[in-house]
Amino acid sequence: MNHRVDDQLQPSSSLYAAAEIRAGLQALCIASGARLAALLSDCADEDVIVDALGQDGDLFNDVRVALLRDCVTSMSPVLVACQTSSVECHAAIRLPGEESREGLLLLAGVCGDFCQSSNAGVFTGYAALISALLRQRRSLRAHARMIAEQGKALAHHRKIFERSSEVAKIGVWECDLDNETLAWTDGVYDMFELPRGSAITRPETLQYYEPESASEMMRLRAEAIRNRTGFKMEARIVTTTGKRRWMRLTATVESENGRAVRIFGMKQDITEEKALADRTLYLAECDVLTGLANRSRFQTALSDIAASGQATLILVDLDGFKQINDTFGHAMGDECLKHMAARLRDVCLDADLVSRVGGDEFAVLTRTCLGRAEIEVLAERIVDRMRQPVCWGNQSFQLGASIGIASFEDEAELDPDELFSRADMALYAAKGAGKNRFRVFEPVMKLASDLRVTTVKNIGQALDAGQLDLHYQPKIVLADGSLSGFEALLRWRLQDDRYLAASAFSAAFDDPELSRRIGRFVIQRSLMQARQWCDQGAEFGHIAINLCPRQLQDPRFTDDLLQQISAHGLKPSMFEIEITEGVLLTDETGPAYRQMRHLREMGLRVAIDDFGTGYASLIHLRDFPVDTIKIDKTFVQRFLHAPADASILEAILHLGLQLGKSVVAEGVETKEQYERLSKMGCTSAQGYYISKAIPPKDAASFFAASSRFGRVA
Repeated sequence: MNHRVDDQLQPSSSLYAAAEIRAGLQALCIASGARLAALLSDCADEDVIVDALGQDGDLFNDVRVALLRDCVTSMSPVLVACQTSSVECHAAIRLPGEESREGLLLLAGVCGDFCQSSNAGVFTGYAALISALLRQRRSLRAHARMIAEQGKALAHHRKIFERSSEVAKIGVWECDLDNETLAWTDGVYDMFELPRGSAITRPETLQYYEPESASEMMRLRAEAIRNRTGFKMEARIVTTTGKRRWMRLTATVESENGRAVRIFGMKQDITEEKALADRTLYLAECDVLTGLANRSRFQTALSDIAASGQATLILVDLDGFKQINDTFGHAMGDECLKHMAARLRDVCLDADLVSRVGGDEFAVLTRTCLGRAEIEVLAERIVDRMRQPVCWGNQSFQLGASIGIASFEDEAELDPDELFSRADMALYAAKGAGKNRFRVFEPVMKLASDLRVTTVKNIGQALDAGQLDLHYQPKIVLADGSLSGFEALLRWRLQDDRYLAASAFSAAFDDPELSRRIGRFVIQRSLMQARQWCDQGAEFGHIAINLCPRQLQDPRFTDDLLQQISAHGLKPSMFEIEITEGVLLTDETGPAYRQMRHLREMGLRVAIDDFGTGYASLIHLRDFPVDTIKIDKTFVQRFLHAPADASILEAILHLGLQLGKSVVAEGVETKEQYERLSKMGCTSAQGYYISKAIPPKDAASFFAASSRFGRVA
């Protein structure tokens, strides 16, 4: 039996299939005359055993095991094992390159002459061929596995790309420049709200772009094609349902042999990104509450406009806002701010910028230097609009506005900060003149401003250096000349031991921080002095302490004061709190009102200082928790010779007594004034006729019962 392997098993592209391997085994059976041929390999799907007819066969397990054992342990690649008959044999061969025990080719029931060495070569040839098939099959399987894994990875990456594109609202597009046909991914269809996969043309898509965007895109596209480059832009589109969207478009031109053949790129829906950017810009440049420009934008605009060499700046500060905000809460305060901002914007329609630069402060900026007449007309309109009542719910509130104005024209050395400073000086002057009015900057205002700055600095240093003292002016009961008490008055001790009254450095009280420090100093020093007099056994009546409005705005003030009085071992009745009419006018039911009522309930007395110089009404006297009315010295000093002042003084005196209040006449400088006030029934008096404010060591003369004005009441 001499057979050529080539004739029995020709290689083909399908040899790697399992069917081809079975055919090879069948051919081996025929060539060897074996009953069965078997392939045992880890590369096959399973053991393959066939007979000469191509039918599935089987091997006796004991024969199979013996052949496997012998072949694996034998050094020879070909093993022939004889069974019970000398005529029938079983043979096995280890496949070339197969090291595992499964890499075997087995023959069962071969003819006896097959065991001759000449026929064994046929067996070896088939084994080599089948081994080659198995190696190629193994390689093919590995390649197939790699392709499958790559396919899975590609599908996974595609899925990630599609999901990412969906989340990022990105789509890919391309256009064939030869025939202008378009191809879009689903993301682009969704962007335009067109059915996915629907037919599209360039003329059709252009109609979805807003005209300005379409024109810009056509220009950039033509330039990119001409130069074989690319471009990127942001465009506005209107979808098929009428929605307006922002789109970011990128494009790249592909060329062949120097000719542009295709343009492709990406389109991304950036509507939300644009909205976020606009919102961020709005928050960065606009005041959220009023919708006006904020301080940051104002500063930028001020610098830009000032650089032009001409500008007018108007600063507007609301009068009475703090009291409304403190009394009725922030909701009411916010409503007032919104109303006032809207009014200011309406009045200043021609301005380049209207902004809110502080809590209740606004600024109006123009690029031109307005004339004096124009400025006054505009300022009057602002004042008039701002004083109109603000209605909120069932309540109506009236505020006002103080206005400071500064302009410059062709002043190269005037920087923006100086322009703002000038307007601020004018605003300060407007407030000092009585509020609810305007002032235009004048050079003299700078001198006053410089003086205020110097005063604040000097008084701050004097406070730190211990150069501030309290002097005490006695108050006398007119009915019997007894001592009623003392008013604590602040004095600045100079290096030459001269003293300046507080009126000489009143600007220091306009500085919020310094004013609070001075207030704490006056209270602490007054308590210490009261304690010292008590320790000396002196009957001093009471000490009157002047308070500034800022102290009463502090919600902790009352508790702190009462705690300090207790800590010094003193009684609240030893003290009187003096406030100005302005507190009554600006805080009828607010924090100051509540704190004064609390102090009064705890035993302190409350007095209105300088009464008659403001605008307090009878209702204020009736409703505000007040014990004492102090008539301003301007009426006291002239009432003997000025009938009008006499009438006012007499009316105040009569009104106070009828309301059950004590009345103190300030600034009594002559005996005649003293005696006349006594006859008119005035409760008490103080002034130079009695005594100027004196150091504590000089107050002892007023404690004695034999003093000029008698004993303590």
